[in-house]
Amino acid sequence: MGVSRLQPLGTGMDIFNILNILTLFGMLFLLNSRFILSPGVEIALPPSNTSETRKTIGVVTVQSEKFIIFNGDIFTIDSLKHGMKKYLGAKCAAKGDEDLVLLIRPDRSLPSDVLLKICEIAKDAGYANVQIATTPIAE
Repeated sequence: MGVSRLQPLGTGMDIFNILNILTLFGMLFLLNSRFILSPGVEIALPPSNTSETRKTIGVVTVQSEKFIIFNGDIFTIDSLKHGMKKYLGAKCAAKGDEDLVLLIRPDRSLPSDVLLKICEIAKDAGYANVQIATTPIAE
């Protein structure tokens, strides 16, 4: 008697359960995705009509205060000023360049006060500008 009234349970999923699962997956996807926003305003710089270029005369590679390479010679911070003046006197005496640029390639561990000392030495030696070359950190 009771056995004939029993019906098997449905094996299909209800639409409500499917919508719940899809909503959860959608929220997890949105919360884990990275949104990249670029704040700021783009500006278009006007083209330069000057053909003036600056010459880099001199490259300084700095490892420490006691190991500075300039023009193929090794200097300390104390003897660097004399070496720069001698080099500029020989190189630029005939040309009369006034817009001289020194390129400094410092070591990553170089203290900033040593870098500033080298910039002051370059200014006293006769360089008008100093550029600092860097390399990006590899990831």
